[in-house]
Amino acid sequence: MTGKKINFILFIIIAAIFSMQVSVQAKEPQFRLDINSIKLARGESTNLVLSLIDARNAEVAGIDGLQNFDVLSQNTSMSTQVINGDASIQNNYNYVIMPKKTGQFTLCGNVKYEGKIHQTNVLQIEVVEGNNSQNGEAKDFFIKTILSDNEAYFGQKVVLTYEFYSRYSIEDFKFLDKTDINGFIKKEVSRDKINAEFVYVDGKKYVKYEAKQMYLSPTKAGTFTIPSFKFQADVSTGDFFNSSQPYYLQTESKELKVKQLPINNQPADFSGIVGNLSIDAKYSKQEIDLKDSLALNVTLTGDCSLDGVKKIIKDTIPGFSVYETEKDTEEGIENNRYKVKKEFEIILVPEKNGDIKIEPVYISYFSPKSGSYEKAEIPGTTIKVKGDMPGSQVQTQGQPGISSGTSLVPVETIKIDQVSYEPQNDGYLTFKFKKDYLLITLFLLIILAALAFALYWMVIHQKKKDKNLFNLYKQLNSTDDQNEIYNIFNNMIKHRFSLSVKASSRSLIMTRLSGYELVNPVLEVMDLMENKKQPTPEDRVYIKGKIKEIYKKLANTKRA
Repeated sequence: MTGKKINFILFIIIAAIFSMQVSVQAKEPQFRLDINSIKLARGESTNLVLSLIDARNAEVAGIDGLQNFDVLSQNTSMSTQVINGDASIQNNYNYVIMPKKTGQFTLCGNVKYEGKIHQTNVLQIEVVEGNNSQNGEAKDFFIKTILSDNEAYFGQKVVLTYEFYSRYSIEDFKFLDKTDINGFIKKEVSRDKINAEFVYVDGKKYVKYEAKQMYLSPTKAGTFTIPSFKFQADVSTGDFFNSSQPYYLQTESKELKVKQLPINNQPADFSGIVGNLSIDAKYSKQEIDLKDSLALNVTLTGDCSLDGVKKIIKDTIPGFSVYETEKDTEEGIENNRYKVKKEFEIILVPEKNGDIKIEPVYISYFSPKSGSYEKAEIPGTTIKVKGDMPGSQVQTQGQPGISSGTSLVPVETIKIDQVSYEPQNDGYLTFKFKKDYLLITLFLLIILAALAFALYWMVIHQKKKDKNLFNLYKQLNSTDDQNEIYNIFNNMIKHRFSLSVKASSRSLIMTRLSGYELVNPVLEVMDLMENKKQPTPEDRVYIKGKIKEIYKKLANTKRA
């Protein structure tokens, strides 16, 4: 009797499963296209989802109108829902898109199913100009493009700043495009010098990041466009895994006009300084001995380019020997404007005694504010040099044949052609090489040093090798069982990223592995392993080959 009851219960379960499958197969397939908002601003991203519901083996044939948008990322997800024994399977194709231009656009998905092309619903999208001003309700994220000048002269440096504002915690941010700008030589400020601060916009608190700053030096005159660039911010989700969600923006393009310098009245000594220039000059002494020297310290500051200033004293200073040194150069940004400071030290050695007058030194520059050429002055001065010239007069007294008093004695000039110093070698061992053998000896020493470095690197690399990961990979080579291979693969990923691919959603896997070039190969191995068919020997060889590729990348990846 008990056996009959068990058979009856099994029959009921099998019948329920069969009826559920019939219910799934009998349902009409649905194809739907959804978007977060049908009104977008240019430069902002949104999520687009193409859903295939109860359509087994259906394929996406394309989305009409998607060519008007940049696809920043895409992935797939699957979900199953059972309500009152009625099962529904949904495959989602997820896109993050950003409009390329303003206007009215339509989006419609095309799906290939059972040999036919089916179309989804049509979305009418309106794209307006992006607006970073916070009128009305403040946005959670936005980015500003700021130029220090909208018009500049050839030779003038312009500062370009990108300010990123966020109301959420940011893990990291980056530009997705190369920020090259036609017509300019750029120099970027390093990220460790970029600041972040709390600000309030329309009464709401933001963190403002200086996402990127650079100096732009025009290579020619004309009107140029600072293009828009795609920007990604990784927003912290605050979950247990400390993961992040990417958010995409686009910077605003700007126009910059570069004017040619006037040729009329250009000074002959003009060296290309364009901008405001100030000079601070100090003489170390006003009175010196003939055997002594003095220093003239000159500091140039301003918002101009000083790249072409290599020397202050271009001619001689009568009465002095001149030795000039460029000491230090500092450049930076203050209040979104370029600032530079350049220091010179000029040593003056007197060549005669008496009062020696130093004439003022002038440096020509072009002032964009006045639109004319001006001069900055290093003041002149008079230096008093004390002492007699050596060997000029000799006192003679009581020498036979020479009267007492002062007499001139000719000064003999001695020319030193060569100084030779042969040190004493007491207590030292001296090696002497022929010049012909010196290069060969140096070459052999370089080769020996390179071999020693290579050997040292190999030893260090072996010490840093992850033995646990290597042991897991060795286990993989010793088994052909599908479940065992999948378990070992799962343990390899878990060891490196603390992530179980068997127990995690695909969206989480894609988020955690993004940036490591592992998403596609890992998902491919998962698809192959989760296929219910028994793999052939050829399949197992292929799967192990893919896992070997993943192992090599894991071995070169730091533990997360």
